[in-house]
Amino acid sequence: MADTVIYEAHVAGLTADRPDIASRGRFQGLASDKIIDHLGRLGVTAIEFLPVHAFVNDRFLVEKGLSNYWGYQSIGFFAPEPRYLASHDIAEFRAMVDRFHSAGIEVILDVVYNHTGEGNQMGPTLSFRGLD
Repeated sequence: MADTVIYEAHVAGLTADRPDIASRGRFQGLASDKIIDHLGRLGVTAIEFLPVHAFVNDRFLVEKGLSNYWGYQSIGFFAPEPRYLASHDIAEFRAMVDRFHSAGIEVILDVVYNHTGEGNQMGPTLSFRGLD
C-alpha cells in the first residue's frame, strides 16, 4: 500500500479536453492508449473513478435546464451509467477495467450509498427508499 499512487478521475472529465481521444467522456476513451500511457508516466498504480453506475438528474437541476455531472444520485449500483457507453453495450465497462488491469493499474470505484436518486420524503421512490 505504501507504493500505491491513486489518481481520482471523472469518466467524462478526464477526457473532456482531449480532442486526440476518440469516445471522449466514455469508458472506451478512458481505455485508450493515450490515457493509459499518461497515467503510466505519472506513476499511477490505481485509478479511482467517481460514480460510474447509473444515476438520475435531480428535479431541481432539470427545472434549471442542467444535468447531473458528478453522478452521485445513483439508481443502479450494479449497472454502468448509459451515458458513459459509446455503443450501449455494458461490455465496454469490463473492457475498460481489463485494459487498466493489463497495464498494471488497479480500478477503484467511488460508491456512496447515501446519495441515491430517491430524493427526500417527497420522492420519487425508485428502489432504495426505506432501506435504512
